Amino acid sequence: MKLINKKLGNVAIKTPNILFPKKSVDLSKWAVIACDQYTADGEYWEQVTKNVGSSPSTLKLMLPEYYLESENESKMQKNILKEMKKYLRFKTLHSLDSGFIYVERTTSYSNVRKGLVICIDLEHYDFQSTSKSLIRPTEKTIFERIPPRVKIREQAILELPHILLLIDDKEKTVIEPFSQMKNSYKKLYDFNLMQNGGHVEGYHITTIQGMEHLSKALHDLGDEEVFKDKYNTEQSPLLFAVGDGNHSLASAKTHWDNVKKDCEMAELETHPARYALVEIVNIHDKDLLFEPIHRVLFSCSTTDLLTTFKEKDATILELDSIEKVEELVNEKAFSSDEHCFGVITKETNYFISLTQKTSFIACGTIQNILDEFSKTNNSEIDFIHDLSSLIELSKQGHIGILLPPINKSCFFKTIIEEGTMPRKTFSMGHADEKRFYLETRKITL
Repeated sequence: MKLINKKLGNVAIKTPNILFPKKSVDLSKWAVIACDQYTADGEYWEQVTKNVGSSPSTLKLMLPEYYLESENESKMQKNILKEMKKYLRFKTLHSLDSGFIYVERTTSYSNVRKGLVICIDLEHYDFQSTSKSLIRPTEKTIFERIPPRVKIREQAILELPHILLLIDDKEKTVIEPFSQMKNSYKKLYDFNLMQNGGHVEGYHITTIQGMEHLSKALHDLGDEEVFKDKYNTEQSPLLFAVGDGNHSLASAKTHWDNVKKDCEMAELETHPARYALVEIVNIHDKDLLFEPIHRVLFSCSTTDLLTTFKEKDATILELDSIEKVEELVNEKAFSSDEHCFGVITKETNYFISLTQKTSFIACGTIQNILDEFSKTNNSEIDFIHDLSSLIELSKQGHIGILLPPINKSCFFKTIIEEGTMPRKTFSMGHADEKRFYLETRKITL
């Protein structure tokens, strides 16, 4: 076992001792969506509270961000620690054998996302935008968001994972083989999630063979020579890119850096705070959907904006419907020769293509131009997830920028060559597709 643990450690992972609810707990009430969702939707969280009632639930082990800076925040924070202690004292949670979990999440949109729940070593993670570590962020970290999250983590004895880490495994060698073998493993859970969350199944993998496969597949994926050839770079390997939960992982890292200052040498390797529980997913999973985050510009002239694009040698095509703009943007989304997007206004709509690319991804090229334009014209930029909302804002006289889907084949190359992506580049699915809290783990000695 020591040898396999060393092999896993070489690729920055560790098999966790997961704490899981006892059989009498209703998992449909136990599992609750990540705290950073529905941050402005009080009705959603009121309904969750009603659904849970007095049942054991992860709702009582975390603070939905909707309640941040509310009059109840302090009281809720104190109750979290009480509930954690209670669930351990009364054995609501029990410890599973060391291993990892193969997960299949069926969303309400009929997508089936595959993943592996495992621990990653925070010593191999750097959340700076210029990071060259084995685990790297995909978006710029907003440092003001870290202290409130660290405050929660340093008072907690348990962690709940909603972090998704991406791997660039086009040949599907790491996660997908477990799908073929899942029925040979113990099924840990199989139930419907609340609030339109879909369905989730989990299989507990504790075998040496399973761990050997995982360590070898990740080692091969992150091999230095393979990496340099694959991405045509001299950089050190990037194995995991943060897809969801960037600030939560940055907070876990900050907390560990604080904890290790007071650790004895013997504790540095084994202290539970050194590790974070995450789900690993393959960027090439066809059911892992990346939604573009559109832009809207306020207080500016369409003529001035189009002039700016013309100065960048853009090709501008006026179209008579938003549907035609969207269709053409999606059709050209993965072109290697141009970056394409739409401009939606109250009067008319445009399809625009740029051959002067300043980034590997379209969002990067377009955001660079918009940032320059907004400074010169004193206009504001906001970020819109939903196309229908973008269209509604354009009808009010604002300018909508319809962005294309993310080109997955360029995703890791962008992180490697350019560092973190522009803010609000992508969203991994809709809000109700985000990870639900389910597994837990102790982070204190």
